[in-house]
Amino acid sequence: MDDEQKKLFKKLPTDSLVLGIGDVAAATGVSQSQLRYWERKGYIQSQAVNDGGNRKFTYKTLIQVQQIKFFLDDGYTLVGAVKQAKRRRDYFDKLRDFFTSRFEHLELADDAVEIDLGVFDPQPDQRLVADQVGDHWQFRLVPLE
Repeated sequence: MDDEQKKLFKKLPTDSLVLGIGDVAAATGVSQSQLRYWERKGYIQSQAVNDGGNRKFTYKTLIQVQQIKFFLDDGYTLVGAVKQAKRRRDYFDKLRDFFTSRFEHLELADDAVEIDLGVFDPQPDQRLVADQVGDHWQFRLVPLE
């Protein structure tokens, strides 16, 4: 994988992107009082409280708030919504870990996508490639060059 392609999967410095409580409320539709309550209950955490007492939240927390709200709007209780949001976060963290460790190369053409997932472990002389064909994916083994 070349340096440019590695940058595709480099994690954004989400912990250094901080937003005020008003920004999080505006972006998610969750009131500031709800956000304070969720923080008191331990469902979300603020990054820091500055001298003026304003809460600051990371971008990651913004996503967490959006997920909790999504599940609340879908009929879950607050406790259930928090659990589901955590499951979804864990799920996407594992997918990111998988692609970070397996991704080797991405080839984009006008009507084709090819993703090289590296050496195929059961056959180390082959690499596993995924091709997008229409709206689905096909896999193939390609000899190492």
